[in-house]
Amino acid sequence: MEIKEIIEELDKNGEVSLDSWRAVSVKRNRDGTVDVLYRNLQIGTDDDPVFLWVYANVIYEERKVRVLERITFKKEDLLWLFRYVSKKKGEGL
Repeated sequence: MEIKEIIEELDKNGEVSLDSWRAVSVKRNRDGTVDVLYRNLQIGTDDDPVFLWVYANVIYEERKVRVLERITFKKEDLLWLFRYVSKKKGEGL
């Protein structure tokens, strides 16, 4: 399946509405999955966008796409996560 077909399949199945979300990046993985990053067209601003990350399994023989995980987040969420992950070992809560 081509990337465009995967995105259209997610829309057709009601997983991600292209009326609300625009795909901004897609990464194919060796294990037959894809990571799709969407940006919300209705919520957020250019300075403070809202994103949706979708992790999906692509079944090429059946031409199906199944969502395994999805997360909605803002840029500030990533900054918080990176600050936490980059802390030295043992500096937890």
